[in-house]
Amino acid sequence: MSNLKLTSYSDGFGIFHKVSEEEFDVTNKNYLRMFMLNTENKLFNYDELYEFILPNITQYVFSRKKLLEIESDPGKQRTIILDALSHLRSIKNNADKGAGGELGEILLYLFLEQDLNAPKLFSKVELKTNSEDYIKGSDGIHFKFRTNKNGIKILQLVIGEAKIKNKLDDAIDEAFDSINKYLSGNIQDRNLLDTHLMDQLVDKDEATLIKEYITAIPRKKKETIFGIFIGYSINYSGVDDTNDEYDRKVIEENIAQVLNYKDYIIEKINRHHVSNYEFNFYFLPFHNAARDRKVIMQSLTNGKAKLEWGEIKNG
Repeated sequence: MSNLKLTSYSDGFGIFHKVSEEEFDVTNKNYLRMFMLNTENKLFNYDELYEFILPNITQYVFSRKKLLEIESDPGKQRTIILDALSHLRSIKNNADKGAGGELGEILLYLFLEQDLNAPKLFSKVELKTNSEDYIKGSDGIHFKFRTNKNGIKILQLVIGEAKIKNKLDDAIDEAFDSINKYLSGNIQDRNLLDTHLMDQLVDKDEATLIKEYITAIPRKKKETIFGIFIGYSINYSGVDDTNDEYDRKVIEENIAQVLNYKDYIIEKINRHHVSNYEFNFYFLPFHNAARDRKVIMQSLTNGKAKLEWGEIKNG
C-alpha cells in the first residue's frame, strides 16, 4: 500500500461532528455521512469553520512538490497563503449566482482526506493553474486502497463533486448531472493523470506505485468511486427552543431532512445506470447555504484573518 500521506492538516477537523452514517446497497455499498458544525446561541459556528479552512488553503491549492519547495524557502513561507488565496475565485457582486461555490470544493477536499482517508492527487483549483479548460472536469481527484476477498489490493480513484445549494434536491440533481457528464465523455481527468501525475508526487517510489495502477500497461486493478459533498440550508429554525433544546433537536431534524432523500438518491443511481460505482456522500447543513458560502469565500478571497460578514446579507 502507498505510504503517501494526507496533504491537509488534521488539527481542528473535530469541528465537524458526524451525527449519522447510513450504509445502503444498490449493487455496491454506498454511504450517506451526515455532519454538523458546533452551535452557539442556535447559530452554526462559522468562525471555527473559517479558522480551520484558512491554514488548509495552501494545502488545497498547491501540489506536494510545490509545498516541499516552500518548506525550504523561508521567504515563500511568509507569502504563500496570499499566493494560495489569489488562486480562488473572487466575488464581484451579489448577483453572481456561482459566488462562493469553491467553498464546496474546499470542504470536499477536507472530508475526503480527513474522513475517507483518501489523499488528494489533484484539486480542481490546483489543476486550473495548469489547464484553463480543467473547469469542465471533476472537483478533485483523490485515491485510497481497498482489499478484496482474495487479498488483492485495489486502487480506488475517488472522483469528487461538490455542490452547495439552498435546496437539497437541487444539490443532489446537479451532483448527478456532473457525474453523468464525467462518465459520458470527460477524458480530461485521465489525460491530466497521464501528463501531470509525476509533478504531484515527490517520492519516486510513491510515484511508481501509483503509476502501476493508473498509467502502466498492463495495469494493476483499480476502480473509480465517487466522493460527493452536499451543502444545503437546514429546514429547522427552532425559534422557540432553548439553546439546549435546539442543540438536540437540530441534529434530529437534520438527520431526518437528509434521510428523506435516501430513496431519491437510490432512484438517481438507478436512473443514471451508475450502480456499478460506490458513492460516498458528505452532507453539511448551513442556515442559508447560498448566502453563507458567499460570506465565507468573500472573507477568504479578501485575505481576512477572521471571518467578516461584510455587505452580503441575502442568498
